[in-house]
Amino acid sequence: MNLILKKGCREKLRKPLGKLVKDRQELLKELKNKEIIVVGDKVTQTLLKLGLKPKLAVVDYKIKRKEIKYDYKQKFKKVLFAENKVGTISAQAMEKIKESLKYKNCLLEIGGEEDLLVLPVILELENGIICYGQPDRGIIVVEIDKEKKEGIKELLNECFIY
Repeated sequence: MNLILKKGCREKLRKPLGKLVKDRQELLKELKNKEIIVVGDKVTQTLLKLGLKPKLAVVDYKIKRKEIKYDYKQKFKKVLFAENKVGTISAQAMEKIKESLKYKNCLLEIGGEEDLLVLPVILELENGIICYGQPDRGIIVVEIDKEKKEGIKELLNECFIY
């Protein structure tokens, strides 16, 4: 079942779900020796340049809605693909997120847009760290726990049509 974002909820979803990190040294300190999931091209590139290996990276080959060329595949052992239209969380993307978490180093390529997929990724993880970008501001670092997952469930119920 696809989830469709309700009108008027986009602004609500712009509010960071975790800690905003602007400095690379602080980012390295936050992420050192942790299992990391990354959603977004710019953040994935940043972490790879810092020498960090994400368990999962979710990318759509766009930064600020502009197409980019970047060879992620050489840096990941497993590559999966899912379609996910703008303003939705597709059933296919949710299925591939579940599958991708079985691997230690997986790239999930998205045809469409990956922005909203941070939400189902948080729900699928028992614990760990998710990073995603806040355009022109920095990287949001989200520590997964029971409370965070409950907040995401409420957000999904409030902001999406099932």
